[in-house]
Amino acid sequence: MLILEKPYVSETLIQTAIKNNLPVLRNSMSELLASRGYKLNLYNDDEFVAEYHKRHRLYSMSENGLGWIVEHLKDKELIDKIELLKNKATFRRICSDMYPDFFFKEVEIKELVKMDTTGLKFPLVLKPSVGFLSVGVYVVHDDAEWKNAIADIEKNFAKSSAQFPEFVVGTAKFLIEEYIHGEEYAVDAYFDAEGVPAILNIYHHRFASESDTSDRLYCSSKALYDAYEKTFTDFLVNTNKVIGLRNFPMHIEFRYDGRKAIPIEINPLRFAGFCLNELQTHITGIHPVVAYLENIHISKEEMWKGRENDTYSFLVLERPANAPEGSVFDSKKFKDSFFDVLEIREVKEASVGVAATAFTRTDKAHEAELDTILTLDMMDYMKG
Repeated sequence: MLILEKPYVSETLIQTAIKNNLPVLRNSMSELLASRGYKLNLYNDDEFVAEYHKRHRLYSMSENGLGWIVEHLKDKELIDKIELLKNKATFRRICSDMYPDFFFKEVEIKELVKMDTTGLKFPLVLKPSVGFLSVGVYVVHDDAEWKNAIADIEKNFAKSSAQFPEFVVGTAKFLIEEYIHGEEYAVDAYFDAEGVPAILNIYHHRFASESDTSDRLYCSSKALYDAYEKTFTDFLVNTNKVIGLRNFPMHIEFRYDGRKAIPIEINPLRFAGFCLNELQTHITGIHPVVAYLENIHISKEEMWKGRENDTYSFLVLERPANAPEGSVFDSKKFKDSFFDVLEIREVKEASVGVAATAFTRTDKAHEAELDTILTLDMMDYMKG
């Protein structure tokens, strides 16, 4: 069962929903797609609720779909789990036994804006207790940056709050926590009907430098699975001993500090956004949403058989701020520049700030091209 929402629904997911005749909630997004000729299996609110109570497996494309769930589903256990995972402070408290030395503190906004930073250890992270997509997230290195962050919160946070339900963004409280040094990773996984975790994707979120905060490059490989699959599986098992999730997908982002993996973000009832999760489809041919809804467990051996020396990557290719109006992404030039570009998805809407996304495969002989991708000047790939 699917809830499709803005800002983006991939053609691959649409065709997957049609092929598998998945129940899709009738809302503004699904009706827009239907008006464009897509033969989706649409259910109105009451029909969708009734079908959910038969199937008990639901996937929401984005955070906005969670608001519909809270309003319409009479499943208190599911709603409680969503609210628990959306609240970063609550989740930190649940995980405190796993990370006893990790510093965090929750404060109300009215306390935050007049807070004395004496005793705080920089760098630190400041973010809403309930939030997503880095809305209102600040990495603060000193008192000057703290003051700038507070000023920015007071000036701009109301605008972000107006775009999403308070349930999603949550402006009431902020979380102050220590900054986690190390490499960044992400996991798409679900818990089956017995509460057993099934990992569908492991990504290494690569950056060009310490100051880089872009989503330019995510990579996956057998070597990555060999190194971290057990670590992430253990985290899921231990966490679920406390939470008790069943029939539940999630996307989790971690930092690995050299000793342990510490979660920095959790998104309930969905996998990675902006079609990153469909990297799995390019590797195995199985869409991760179908894997979850049909209870498919994909083993590491199955996933990487015959691909042991390859790296599969997902690229977010930003539209340059100085790109001339009317210019478009040069897909042919990009495809010709790299070893094996599996798919390019051009983004026509300039306001999104992305020229295209791409899926690639890289063998060991061409691994250096991944570093090249991280530092590309995107103006070299715009035309018109």
